Amino acid sequence: MASGKKTWVWVLVAVGAACFVCGAGAVAWGLLSTFTGEESGGVTTASGSEGQPGASGGFSFTPPQGFAPSGQGRWKWTGKDRDADVGVEVIRLPAIDGLDAPEAKVAKLWNERIGADWDDVPPAPMVMRRFVANGAKAHFTSGVVTPKGGGIQARVSIYLVEADDRLEPLVFLQTYFEEVNLVGITIVNHMAAFSWNTTHEQVEQVLAGVQGSPVGAPLVSDEDVVGVWQYGTGNSLQWVNTLTGSTSMTAVTYVVDYTFTEEHRFTYKFGGASGQVGAMNFQSEDDEGEWRVEHDQLILAGKKERKFLLVGCARTPEGKRSLFMMPHPRWALSPGAIAQNAELYVEK
Repeated sequence: MASGKKTWVWVLVAVGAACFVCGAGAVAWGLLSTFTGEESGGVTTASGSEGQPGASGGFSFTPPQGFAPSGQGRWKWTGKDRDADVGVEVIRLPAIDGLDAPEAKVAKLWNERIGADWDDVPPAPMVMRRFVANGAKAHFTSGVVTPKGGGIQARVSIYLVEADDRLEPLVFLQTYFEEVNLVGITIVNHMAAFSWNTTHEQVEQVLAGVQGSPVGAPLVSDEDVVGVWQYGTGNSLQWVNTLTGSTSMTAVTYVVDYTFTEEHRFTYKFGGASGQVGAMNFQSEDDEGEWRVEHDQLILAGKKERKFLLVGCARTPEGKRSLFMMPHPRWALSPGAIAQNAELYVEK
């Protein structure tokens, strides 16, 4: 049998799982009711929302089919995941002036709004980036939270979409409902965790109807990429022979270093080890060449071409710069895909 596991990684609570159940369903839909006011009611559309590189175009949002109005500035979708009831609600909040410091504004909104209405709110969630439908930038974070007083958890996401001279906030609430008294809250929460990738498809449907501005700029600037970066991870398993009581351990660990220069040159070094402790197999690799950013991709041209989907470049809680990206071809922005495939490079 196997026991023990270690993973070397930064705070990835932003992409974790969550759940929701029993009478907590009505509570969850209502907890964010104070978010919206008269200012966030209607859908605004600006001319030029198709977008030209660097052009202003305002903001537009068209709720997809299946999302019914559920209040001022709110739309809700409900469905089934096996026998459980699941839901996604999107809530528009009043715009935030200025495009500066978007990561700090996401974190502030997260702590002030989500922190006020929920328990177990991660205080320093990772802030990521992506494009919306027309190529405008959105800055976002997600996390697992618990209703005040306990109950089934929910997965909450905050998106700030760039819109000319302001940021337009959208809050997503993914929920799961199943009778708790049949299996217990812990089991229901685990079942709900498996539903987040499914309901995230509805989040993507909403984002497909969102347009911001300006458009045409890459997701991450060259200045954000330049630096010396390191990513490392490792796992170990301890095996116990139930007949003799003897133990053994296997492990996999590796470290990747990248240097990206202002002249768009890169160097790459890989060092790893795997196998039974005491008889590990060691590997190493290096490369060099040119790098460039295209849209939301980092492309490296060396001995072989490497591609990464850029997911973010926020600072860590310790204040260090970071690059958060996914190696090709494992590209997807669902919660499970980010947690499993994204690699967090921290500046050395």
